[in-house]
Amino acid sequence: MKRILLGTALALFFVTPSLADWKPDGPIRLWIGYGAGGGTDVQGRTLAKEIEVLRGWQVIPENKAGDDGTVMSAQLKSAAPDGQTLGFAITTTYDFAPMNSDNLSPEDFTYITTTAGSQMAVLARAESGWTSLEDLKAAADGGEQIVWANWGTQVEAGAEIVARSLGINVNHLRTKGGRGALNALVSMDANVAWGGGVQKPLVEAGQLNILASAESGPVALAPETPTLKDKGIDLTLGYQYIITAPAGLPDEIRDEIASVVKEILSDPDSETRKFIEKQYPPAPILTQGAELREQVLTGYVANEKMMKELQK
Repeated sequence: MKRILLGTALALFFVTPSLADWKPDGPIRLWIGYGAGGGTDVQGRTLAKEIEVLRGWQVIPENKAGDDGTVMSAQLKSAAPDGQTLGFAITTTYDFAPMNSDNLSPEDFTYITTTAGSQMAVLARAESGWTSLEDLKAAADGGEQIVWANWGTQVEAGAEIVARSLGINVNHLRTKGGRGALNALVSMDANVAWGGGVQKPLVEAGQLNILASAESGPVALAPETPTLKDKGIDLTLGYQYIITAPAGLPDEIRDEIASVVKEILSDPDSETRKFIEKQYPPAPILTQGAELREQVLTGYVANEKMMKELQK
């Protein structure tokens, strides 16, 4: 009898569909937390196209820009955790932006996978002649008004921390996205800006200089340029691109979506991978599941500490 029951159980195991074979019942909505034309948008739309080719899943990208991704994440929080509504933004959307909202918490989301990392740096126009933070300080000390272009609260706080560390005053200019910050710099509405990666063509063309890296190490475009920490400023502002879902998404669905993304980004011929290698070198960054959740929560604590230090 036991053998019959065991055999029946094994048969059911092999014929019963499981979440490991999950596929969406209809179109997947991919909500992009930033505006059209930027690095987040291009990457998200390219990835959506390649998921359709690889799995046959229909993925519909839609921009929901505003407030460091908060506009998108506030809507995502209330969606069904069924794998058919996903968010694509940056880690700042989850480890910093909720601090400015009474209705959002990092616990409101399921963290599926990262795709790439930033190349966060302090930028100035080449024509300014500034090639270092020391040049920036000398200009400010000499009476030049410093206007720093920032696309969100976190990077604006970072600019203020740098300014205080240098002993200078800056005026903050809020822009729409990283490309907006670069546009403000190029059009001379600002003379300093943050760049997360979209600055690459302008740096290579000799129009912009990198004054310092805001990553944990040098940025790829300026391997000899020091980091902020090298200059005694305890600050890193690097971020990663991240796919999320509402809290409560079953682990099996989370892992299946992560697996699809990993398969695409592991392919050297993938358009998304090529875009990442060009825009956010040297290669994709794939952190997934429980490890990614821990990374986001740890980042949230670190950002809380940074903001408290700024208020002293």
